Amino acid sequence: MTRRRLRFDLRQAGGHIRTVLVLWAVANAVLFLLLVRPAVREYRNLLEGTGPQQEELRVQREEVERREAYLAALVQTEQDLERLRQDVLSTREQRMVDVQLELKALADQFSIDLDSVTFDNELLRDEELDKLLMVVPLEGGYTNLRRFLQAVERSDKFLVVEGVALGQGKHGGVMLQLNISLATYFDAPAELKRVNEAERRGRRAPRENGS
Repeated sequence: MTRRRLRFDLRQAGGHIRTVLVLWAVANAVLFLLLVRPAVREYRNLLEGTGPQQEELRVQREEVERREAYLAALVQTEQDLERLRQDVLSTREQRMVDVQLELKALADQFSIDLDSVTFDNELLRDEELDKLLMVVPLEGGYTNLRRFLQAVERSDKFLVVEGVALGQGKHGGVMLQLNISLATYFDAPAELKRVNEAERRGRRAPRENGS
């Protein structure tokens, strides 16, 4: 007896296949409505509920970053000031000879009598600096003054022009008498720093005891 072959007719089965696909799509839609959609709604509600908290966290994070940047700038400024005091200004004992040699070089270049230069000293307690003021008499016109100022600017001895006083010079007013105020600064003596530190500790003590 011969075995009869089963033949699959796609046209005849097409209706059944469409029915199965439709049922499958409907089942997925129902599953989405029952399970997935509530989860999505809950997630959206969670995001909306945490929106203010997230905004507050963002603002706090930006504030922390701003304060960290400010603190870093303060630390860098303190380090720069310390390098300025130690490497550039130094103390009077360490740098005074160099300043005197620089002043002599300027005097030789512009024919200035060193004996006519006057000196004055001032301790700047709050800034913890030791100021040396030198009044240098210079004869000549504005060209000579400009050359002198340029020479001071080129100096690496931290000389600062703080003022220029004009007066009537010799030779019938042809030559001007210029009194140039030059200043340089040294790091304050250690004794002054100790006194300032003791005073700062004294001012902090009552606040700490009262808190």
